[in-house]
Amino acid sequence: MLGALIRDWSQRLPLLGVRDRLLLSEVEFSRQVACERVRATRRSIPFCIIAIKLIARDQRRTKTQQMLRLLHHNLRMTDQKGMLEQGQFGILLVDTPEMGGRSAIDRLAEVMRTNNLNVDMKLRVHDPSGFGADDSDGGLPPKSMLRRRGESVDTSDADGFAVCRTGDNAQDAIVAVTHDDPLVRSPLMRMMAKRTVDIVGASVGLTLLSPVILGAMLKIKLEDGAAPVFKQTREGFRGKPFTIYKLRTMVVNAENRQAELRHQSHRDGPAFKIKNDPRITKTGQFLRRTCIDELPQLWNVLKGDMSLVGPRPLPWHESRACVGWHRRRLDVRPGMTCYWQVNKANIESFDDWMRLDLRYLERFGLVEDFRLIFQTIKVPILGRGSE
Repeated sequence: MLGALIRDWSQRLPLLGVRDRLLLSEVEFSRQVACERVRATRRSIPFCIIAIKLIARDQRRTKTQQMLRLLHHNLRMTDQKGMLEQGQFGILLVDTPEMGGRSAIDRLAEVMRTNNLNVDMKLRVHDPSGFGADDSDGGLPPKSMLRRRGESVDTSDADGFAVCRTGDNAQDAIVAVTHDDPLVRSPLMRMMAKRTVDIVGASVGLTLLSPVILGAMLKIKLEDGAAPVFKQTREGFRGKPFTIYKLRTMVVNAENRQAELRHQSHRDGPAFKIKNDPRITKTGQFLRRTCIDELPQLWNVLKGDMSLVGPRPLPWHESRACVGWHRRRLDVRPGMTCYWQVNKANIESFDDWMRLDLRYLERFGLVEDFRLIFQTIKVPILGRGSE
């Protein structure tokens, strides 16, 4: 694997001259897009992404360097430029609506033609303010909205991008305004490593802690005779619902009483939590302080519904009530612990909680995951699980 990475970068580095050191790596560019999407959603301001690639016959080092120099000279200082994949570069046009993206891609197409460079350019517009009925499915806009200069227009791009090609059959950009995820895909090796840690950690945890889980289940059963395992539908990765497993810490009809206790919730926003909840049983209080009630979620991790580290999954109705920028937390797999679990005593508002979750999206990696896991171990030791 290391050899493949070295070969990959040895192929890329010769393409980057002194002027091109401002190019972001794939990971850095993806992080910039993630930050911009959160910012754009909160401010209801759209942004655009242009993917640009030299057509095969022009993929020579000198041509690539020439293209990159032209990009640096013809883009705004605030526009981010980075790698997408081998031979393909990305341009993040911040605070740019659809027409601004059209103008930019047309201008770049003219610059490339003037300098005899044949390129493919693809444009995606991310508009957080919503869409009409005609394009709510995220597909291409009606044919009446497409502009064309050449004799034929190809709208078959598999990624739903707008397409602009320079050369003999040049055409204007076909722009699709879409809700589709504009993020650059996460590095495969990092995601595989995270999933491997999840599987190993959950397997070891279930093996070592199964006596604790079984003992707690027996105590719950003896206390009131009802089922010891609590199941609830929660919203997970990309909005996919899943069933979460916990040890029951409340009376059997606890969810039916939530409406009458809603006015006592000390959390703003859609989340529901009250101090000294009367629905919690005596055994449940101990299980919450020690976080033993959360241990069955190791099975959710093993199944792939959750990760060891990630934003906590909210109950379905609470998650669906979140505003747009809150829901960016669903861009990663939910987890058993995250920043909120180790800092929740200091969190004053629901928005602060959501900001912590979004911070994880920007920073997540194995080193950060291990750091959060070790911090979480202190929570049950100090009896802070019920805070």
